[in-house]
Amino acid sequence: MMKALKSNHRIASFFLLVMAGILIIHSGTTFLEMHKPDTLFPGPGVTGKGKLSDYVPRLKDTPMDTDLYFLKGKEPGGKFLIFGGTHNDEIAAHVSAITLLENAVVKKGELIIIPRVNRSGSTYTLEMEAYPQFLEIKTSKGVRKIRTGARYANWAHQFPDPEVYAHPLTGQKYPGTESRNLNRVYPGRANGFIMEKVAAALIEFINREKINLVLDMHEAYAEHYVVDCLVGHDRAMELVAMTLMALQMEGISIKMFQSPKKVYGFSHRAIGEHTDAMVVLAETTNIAFGKFRGKITQDLLWDGKDPFYDLLYRKGKLFVEYDSKKGISLDERVARHLTTVMELSRSLSEYDESKTIEIDNIPEYSELLDKGIIGLLEPKERNDRFQ
Repeated sequence: MMKALKSNHRIASFFLLVMAGILIIHSGTTFLEMHKPDTLFPGPGVTGKGKLSDYVPRLKDTPMDTDLYFLKGKEPGGKFLIFGGTHNDEIAAHVSAITLLENAVVKKGELIIIPRVNRSGSTYTLEMEAYPQFLEIKTSKGVRKIRTGARYANWAHQFPDPEVYAHPLTGQKYPGTESRNLNRVYPGRANGFIMEKVAAALIEFINREKINLVLDMHEAYAEHYVVDCLVGHDRAMELVAMTLMALQMEGISIKMFQSPKKVYGFSHRAIGEHTDAMVVLAETTNIAFGKFRGKITQDLLWDGKDPFYDLLYRKGKLFVEYDSKKGISLDERVARHLTTVMELSRSLSEYDESKTIEIDNIPEYSELLDKGIIGLLEPKERNDRFQ
């Protein structure tokens, strides 16, 4: 009897070990998938590609280095730099950057796109959030996957965090995890924390390239007041006002804020203080990013429909209009960002003709809402020159 029990125990233990091994291999493989770069299809407007380390060699062969794409027109004009992926769980930002990269054609001036400005943060998702590792795009050629990620740099690339992060210029205190948040550490330090190094490199790049306008694209949850808005540095506020009116004329509900002088470390304040560029931050509403949403699924990433937010809206707790039957789709959010890019470039051209930026091949807002964005993200013939 005892021998039979021992034999059964060994079989059960062996079975559990095999199952544990399978789970470890599967989870490890899935984890490593996030370290592979997205497959991108640079469009006909791309005229050059580089790395941030081409300008700041200290980033070479580190998780902080990232790709830069240049779309230069045949006629001279201004220089417009676009950030996607500052916070990688704010998916409309880097999807918008990728959409521009794969479709935009510049006639005048130059557009520079950094799809993943926080590349480290695209290699994992935040623990305990159950956030999907990939956005799945159902194209006519099959499912295309684009990594999601986290708002912070990967803790594996910086460990441990300080207990408290004190901004080196102001002494303003944040939780230690914010030392891995790119949009809290500007203008950065060359020998500082991981995201401080990225911030310092971006400042150096902007100054060397003499960038005229910077747009940092983001998303926010509906229960936060800084949502569906533009935030501008002092020097950019006239440009922001011009753009706001143009967006409202296209039927986009949007508000604007001037960057607070006492809140340092943010792109819209510190980049403006340490470069000659006009700096704007744009926010859209991501229900999947909210704190009261249900399970995060591919459907929620795409349609933004969550009945929990109907209750919050009825109680007056949201800063946007919301109805879960309609949702706030990824199509709409990307359309807002793309239209913001187009209107900012037009406003800059009106503001200073010598800094004209003329971008073609991006549909108008109404067409983007009507047809969606999937057609713009269909896999194309690979341009090996810019891979």
